[in-house]
Amino acid sequence: MEEMNDGGMGSLRFLTKNGEKRIFGDQIAQIQLLDVDGIPLSITVNIDQEGDIFELDIWKVDFSPLKQFPLPPYNL
Repeated sequence: MEEMNDGGMGSLRFLTKNGEKRIFGDQIAQIQLLDVDGIPLSITVNIDQEGDIFELDIWKVDFSPLKQFPLPPYNL
């Protein structure tokens, strides 16, 4: 896995062993939480065109860097 170039928001891309080119396929899970500074986060799990885990995409609505990766319990 590698950190994505997202301005420090914490997104991760999962790599293949052979380095083959993959593209986004579908979003399979999504949750909205708050960073420790109170700024809303959208966190999604995405798969590629073959149905394999592709990325953990974290978007902080003000585009600032993630302060702390959310840990359970999430207090939804």
